[in-house]
Amino acid sequence: MEDRELTINLIIDGISYPLTVKASEEPHYRKAARLVNSKLSLYKDLFGGEGGARITTMVALDIAYNLVTQNEETGSAEVMHKIGELTRLLDNTLNAKK
Repeated sequence: MEDRELTINLIIDGISYPLTVKASEEPHYRKAARLVNSKLSLYKDLFGGEGGARITTMVALDIAYNLVTQNEETGSAEVMHKIGELTRLLDNTLNAKK
């Protein structure tokens, strides 16, 4: 089935951003917009309502940090899983030769 395109409007920091996205991606874009708005609110509170590039930079850093650490954790788990699989295969092979 073909993934049709939708035109959606995301409101980020009070500004409307029209986007054309695949229907399957729409929930992810909406969730991302909610996350950005939440982080903007958090950093505006932390910096006393100060706006501009400083807030935007902190939001970008926060989200990027979370992405990097999540990817590292996921990567480590995947590597450990693969090591476990290889260990079982080696054990099975060695036990079969006995």
